[in-house]
Amino acid sequence: MKKALLSLATLLLAVFCTVSAQPSKQYITVYAEPDHADWVYTRGQAAELTLYAVKENVRMPLTEIEYSYGPEKRAAEKTGSVKTDKNGFAKLRVPGRKAPGFTTVNVSVTFEGKKYTGMTNLACEPDAIAPTTSLPDDFVAYWENAKEQAARVPMLVRERYAPEESDDRVDVYYVRIQSYKKGNYVYGVVSVPKTEGPKPAILRLPGAAVRKFSGIDPLAYEGFVVLNIGVHGIPVDQDTEMYRQLENGAMSGYVLKGIENRDTYYYKRTYLGCVRALDYLCSRSDVDAERIATYGGSQGGMLSIVTAALDKRVKVLFAYYPAFCDVTGYYYGRSGGWPHLFLDKSDPLIEQKVAVSKYYDVVNFARFLTQPGFYAWGYNDIVCCPSSTFSAYNVITAPKTLRVAKDTGHWLYPWQTAEALQWIKDQFGM
Repeated sequence: MKKALLSLATLLLAVFCTVSAQPSKQYITVYAEPDHADWVYTRGQAAELTLYAVKENVRMPLTEIEYSYGPEKRAAEKTGSVKTDKNGFAKLRVPGRKAPGFTTVNVSVTFEGKKYTGMTNLACEPDAIAPTTSLPDDFVAYWENAKEQAARVPMLVRERYAPEESDDRVDVYYVRIQSYKKGNYVYGVVSVPKTEGPKPAILRLPGAAVRKFSGIDPLAYEGFVVLNIGVHGIPVDQDTEMYRQLENGAMSGYVLKGIENRDTYYYKRTYLGCVRALDYLCSRSDVDAERIATYGGSQGGMLSIVTAALDKRVKVLFAYYPAFCDVTGYYYGRSGGWPHLFLDKSDPLIEQKVAVSKYYDVVNFARFLTQPGFYAWGYNDIVCCPSSTFSAYNVITAPKTLRVAKDTGHWLYPWQTAEALQWIKDQFGM
């Protein structure tokens, strides 16, 4: 009975986390409604937007709405205000773009001293967005050599069974796996269904942060062996306060560490650690090595694509709003992907850092994908902006499925993840 209650609690927690990841509704919601239902326009085509604000499910008449618009993540080209009519509507015309990309329209209303905001990211031929980054001549050779060297390092796996976190359907193990060099480790938690025979597996990859991982992954109840890994080379089962201290101290700004040199950049260890995690999954007798997927969003989406590109043992991938796509965008005068590098053109090492970034940019890994992939994001994502994610998506020649929910920001609707899960199951014949 106790284990059944723990299982129910785990599922409820998963549902809570999914819901809480979405923004709570504002008291006043401000809309910029485009005249194209798909939010997509051709080059030079102007958009006619209807602006309105809703308070307690009623449009607000004779209300001033402030607006601004301009290229995504760049300075506004125009600001102003309009007043809604007696029916609560106002009109705004936004000129068309000269090149593929996104135009951000921000709107706001001030009521009783508080400002309420909204946005709409208008797309101009998103399928034609091309990356700004380029592929180094030795890109493939560099990563093949790095993988070859890392493969010589023994895994030296340590596992700890966690009966207090297991239940009658799934066992939980904490693992430590030696990674790309001696004394460097990948830490994670494995959820293993208590069913007979080898099972499909998911390598679940984390978003940006320094965090704890614990308990049963809900995907294990769907029949998958699930390995959640950290990417920082530190145990994942410590007290939460320790991770907060690291995030604000020694590991603050980790995405910039060593970026002056391709061999010292922080993500080299991370990328090779993901490959080592695959080594571990393939070593397990309860894993069907012919049915392994990568799965993750933001930094996890970045790693899902990169890992699949580096290692064909990954058979399918799910990547939602992937980070580190076309990070040279700002360098070339347009928006770039998280973590929004190269905004400071006065940096004396900027050319060196730009050159290094090309060995880590998701765009350049996406070029080499051969596995089917499921992708999801929204147009209103200001963290991993759609100009960057489309830059990666558009170079993929492997089979691909994209599910866009235009109004979403840095989050997904439940139907997007449900479709992705069913897609993975279909790919694996489940």
